[in-house]
Amino acid sequence: MIHSALSSTADRLNEYLRNRFAQSEDKVIMSSLVNQDGSVAVTENDRIILTMVNLQQETVTQRSIAADGPNRPVNLNIFLLFSAYFSEGNYVEALKFLSAIIGFFQAHKVLNHQNTPDLDQDIDKLVFEIVNQDLQNQSHLWGMMGGKYLPSILYKVRMVTIQEGMFGGEIPNITGFGQKSLL
Repeated sequence: MIHSALSSTADRLNEYLRNRFAQSEDKVIMSSLVNQDGSVAVTENDRIILTMVNLQQETVTQRSIAADGPNRPVNLNIFLLFSAYFSEGNYVEALKFLSAIIGFFQAHKVLNHQNTPDLDQDIDKLVFEIVNQDLQNQSHLWGMMGGKYLPSILYKVRMVTIQEGMFGGEIPNITGFGQKSLL
């Protein structure tokens, strides 16, 4: 579900940016900012990098649901960082695209099946809200990721539901191992 939510978000943003700025290439890519070895993960300049920086269980919903037993769905909030990774001397362009991302989510706070046809059928909707960070928290976030600060904005996406069994039905029990045949 997480990959579907992020892919649909990136696809919808790319469609919006292509139309708004009359261009043919995708500007939004899903990627880490830094590889495990500390090197820069993105090799192409002039992109908006969509990075998942945190997952959080939606506990308010969990408390309000009657006990469904061990198969109760898990509702997650996803924290997405949109970073403008543009070449030197292209700072104004970076701010232009970051502003467009903010404008898109201001006008489309909710992605659902009506405005995002490729949204996974198991996702009802995605609700986007800006997460305000003070400079200290922002510094901690960028330090944790191992990257140098880029113009960026953090969104909380409510809520992706994951429930075992919704991915292709039940797995049948396998029986008969360890039993000797009498024939």
